[in-house]
Amino acid sequence: MRYISASAMHFKNYRWIIILLATGYWLLSTIVCADVIDRVVAYVDDTAITLSEFKETYLKMKKTAMEITEEDVINSMINRLLLIKEAKKMKLEAHTDDELLKDYIDIKIRSLILIKESAINQFYMEHIKEFKGRDYLSVRDEIEKYLFELETNKQLKKHLEELRANSEVIVQIKDR
Repeated sequence: MRYISASAMHFKNYRWIIILLATGYWLLSTIVCADVIDRVVAYVDDTAITLSEFKETYLKMKKTAMEITEEDVINSMINRLLLIKEAKKMKLEAHTDDELLKDYIDIKIRSLILIKESAINQFYMEHIKEFKGRDYLSVRDEIEKYLFELETNKQLKKHLEELRANSEVIVQIKDR
């Protein structure tokens, strides 16, 4: 049988105390010296948009539209969140958020738009010089598609204004 002296036992206890203190010091210094990795730049109801999400989206959008501003991008992100939230309220489902948005806009906005023949004809007559001698029937579908998209954008803008009015939206992007 092996006997351990009291002083050796005492040393082993100190060793554990030293290990625990070192570990505690390391944890404390990690917490105290922690850097902010990300911050919130906007809230839409109970959903946050982080600075890293904003920067990533801004860089992507800047590649396709050089003149886009930070304000345009944050508003686009807010609008997207509002529309997705509404689509989910309607219990719509899709594989991606882009598909979900398209389905929602098709159901909520596009399905209610009707372009009258008289509006197409009127547009043709008002812009006849731009069609360079092409007759009405050859440009009718183009005009209808153009007027449909115009009306879709108008109705979508109106719908987004309503959604924003009924939501809590806070933007804090300027404090970077």
